[in-house]
Amino acid sequence: MIIIDTDALIEVLNKKSKKGQEIYEKMEQNKESFAITSITLYEILHFFMKMKMNTFPPLHLLQVYGFSKEAAQKAAELVIELEKKGRKVKATTLMISSIVINENAIICTLNHDFNELKDAGLNLFLVN
Repeated sequence: MIIIDTDALIEVLNKKSKKGQEIYEKMEQNKESFAITSITLYEILHFFMKMKMNTFPPLHLLQVYGFSKEAAQKAAELVIELEKKGRKVKATTLMISSIVINENAIICTLNHDFNELKDAGLNLFLVN
């Protein structure tokens, strides 16, 4: 399964984006199912509401994985690992990463901050 991060999803939803088309084609080649996290859902809905857009993308067609107790525990473990190395990432990056790891999925993202979590078992499909 591929879990799509907010930045990659915005590109895919933008029909004029060549990068979005490239992301979509690469994901299609993997023959994996697609999903998002509840954090991505929040960020996308916030974006559309802030822009006062009346029509939302068909996000109801995607599986949404929530931030569970297990994901919270994994996020806490990840932040401790990063702190030991003197590194840090945003809380949302930790939360999304913990969901992806717990679901044994792959994260599709444009955000290079996720690289910090590869050593912790994050499967990364980074788009440049």
